[in-house]
Amino acid sequence: MSGGAPRTALVVVADDAEEATAPWRRRYNRSAVERLVPAHVTILYPLVPAAAIDDDLLSTLRALYSRVAPFGYRLTRVESFPAVAWLAPEPAAPFLQLIARTSETFRDHPPYGDPMLDPVPHCTVGVVEAPAALQPILEELRTGLAPLLPIRCEARAATLLEERNDRTWAAHTRFPFEGAA
Repeated sequence: MSGGAPRTALVVVADDAEEATAPWRRRYNRSAVERLVPAHVTILYPLVPAAAIDDDLLSTLRALYSRVAPFGYRLTRVESFPAVAWLAPEPAAPFLQLIARTSETFRDHPPYGDPMLDPVPHCTVGVVEAPAALQPILEELRTGLAPLLPIRCEARAATLLEERNDRTWAAHTRFPFEGAA
């Protein structure tokens, strides 16, 4: 919670990846696991403060995602940002479309709070404080996790995650993708 009010996020939960990624996430992304954040691909974070969740927001999200068709994707390879190890979802296009349609609807809430950011869809498996510490983790992930790739997944819904006062996260509402393929 970083000392502020509880937050929210819109994600596609990667249920199909949980078993394969859980040992690695427990080891290299322990804080997220302890705070009950599931394996996921982020659509929009942060969205609104948790206290701002209301019927209007939920109706907007329901309408936004009900027209989206479910889609399959694969987590195919280990990649990195300066302090983050992640799995790349392919194809990335459906996630980029979700990010774009959500960002268009919530213009006052740019991805990661940065209106200049060009978001990259990803499923985080490790986070370090010092970027120099990432290389050995990447090597271990590429040796131990990469043989399990690709992980086949199905995106069936967008989920509104809500941070609680104790800093844990929980699914507030799931918005099924009900559009035609």
